[in-house]
Amino acid sequence: MLRGQDFSESVTIAEVYGQYLDAQGFEVQMETPAGFRDEAIADLESGELNMIVDYIGGALTALAPDEESSDDPDEVMSVIEPAFETIGAVTLDYADAVNGDAFVVRGDEDAETISDVADLDLVFGASAQCFERPQCFLGYTDPDVYDIEFADETTIEFGPLLGEALAAGEVDAVVWNDTAPQIEEEGFKVLEDDQGLHPAQNIAPVLSQELVDAYGDDLVGAINELSAMITTDDLVAWNVETDLEFRESDDVATEWLEEQGLL
Repeated sequence: MLRGQDFSESVTIAEVYGQYLDAQGFEVQMETPAGFRDEAIADLESGELNMIVDYIGGALTALAPDEESSDDPDEVMSVIEPAFETIGAVTLDYADAVNGDAFVVRGDEDAETISDVADLDLVFGASAQCFERPQCFLGYTDPDVYDIEFADETTIEFGPLLGEALAAGEVDAVVWNDTAPQIEEEGFKVLEDDQGLHPAQNIAPVLSQELVDAYGDDLVGAINELSAMITTDDLVAWNVETDLEFRESDDVATEWLEEQGLL
């Protein structure tokens, strides 16, 4: 049982893994995309799901929020692997593909680093989850990290609506993913995380221990082989197809897998 989180990139990633495993002869049940990380991890722990594909820095924030952030994926994995083990799950190899956290402003904003916005009285927009996380809004406003005082804050559904609000001038800064194709299309600027708040965000599959026990090295090996093939450029290309060309994630996944000779 595999399900993507409720935004296009995650749905496409889930389709890529699901269709690939199905073609490899494993029984795959794709669930309707729903919720975000907290729901996915809870459903993995309860047994409602037995596989997710997550971003390792996000898992760090969810499972070990008090741990120091790191842009080294191996350091992040050293924290989340035992954390997932406590809920009966196994973290497989992370991919080179990275969907990094991005503090995004309009291209004409007079700032190059996140620290530069501390006194600019910006209106800040982000998803509801950002406002609860130390590696997001709480870190931006923490006096010991960025110490930013925003003029106002607003909650925006994660995804293209963030870019729409930024382009329309409804907000001056958003937290998005740096694989969002609208960033380049709209001429937005991603500010440097000069205080190292954002953790590494490589994608990595997480399986229930029960699933690993049932299928063993055949399943683990097949998944790791696929993960090794996925790049950040692939994530960007998939997002162009889904977010700008409005294609369905399952079709985008099928096309990529066929191009790789995996279907």
